[in-house]
Amino acid sequence: MMVDLRPFTGIPAKAILSRRSDFAAFYQVIIENIYSHLLSSIREGDVVIDAGANIGLFSILASFKVKEKGRVIAIEPEPNNLKILKQNVELNGLNNVIIIPKALYDKPGKRVNMRGEGVGAFVSEDGEGTVETTTLDVIAEENRLRPRILKMDIEGAEGKALLGSINTVKYLELIEMEVHDEENMKQVEEILFRFKFKKKEVAIEDLRNVYRQFIRHPINILRIEAANRFSTTKRVLLSRINGGKVSLFPKQIVYYRG
Repeated sequence: MMVDLRPFTGIPAKAILSRRSDFAAFYQVIIENIYSHLLSSIREGDVVIDAGANIGLFSILASFKVKEKGRVIAIEPEPNNLKILKQNVELNGLNNVIIIPKALYDKPGKRVNMRGEGVGAFVSEDGEGTVETTTLDVIAEENRLRPRILKMDIEGAEGKALLGSINTVKYLELIEMEVHDEENMKQVEEILFRFKFKKKEVAIEDLRNVYRQFIRHPINILRIEAANRFSTTKRVLLSRINGGKVSLFPKQIVYYRG
């Protein structure tokens, strides 16, 4: 289905949602607004990296923020995500979005596989690779850009991705990423603390925003939920039953220069 983002974001944009994972991404980025801190910090003319762009929802929002003078680099290797990402960029005429159909990793030119799909797709080095890797340093150099803001959600490859981003990290001022385990956390913070970043953990899921959006736009939410077989309603109810308990990982963390 096609969803109008204006009621939820104030931005005159639309998005195509085809699979259950697309709806999950929609609820995280648009309804729960998990990147609100990052989006509120984007300025006109900024270069923003969307690593793990999925179907492009964050890229759409960032595109309207940076406007014509800025650029959004949307990195997405998973073929099904990539297809819808391209459709959403074309649908909204986003000429300031550059799509990179590769996996972000520690070195460019490797061949890796994508396991799973949608929001849960992740990089695997097992078997004969079908997807080529790249690094933020290569992307920044090839496009002659100095990114100021980085959003990263790449399902466990965040440590390796930063190892291939040393020259780019020195230009970054604000990062928000989902970190998936202790090993990645150690790699990530080893690099970022070297560049004088500080960190702040944020809620990976804030159901209060879901409630607010439902109160403001009940008909729109119900229409979307019906198309998604009320999956999010079930998840919210389950979360309430479990008392809102979450596991130790993944963690949503904002890194910023003090």
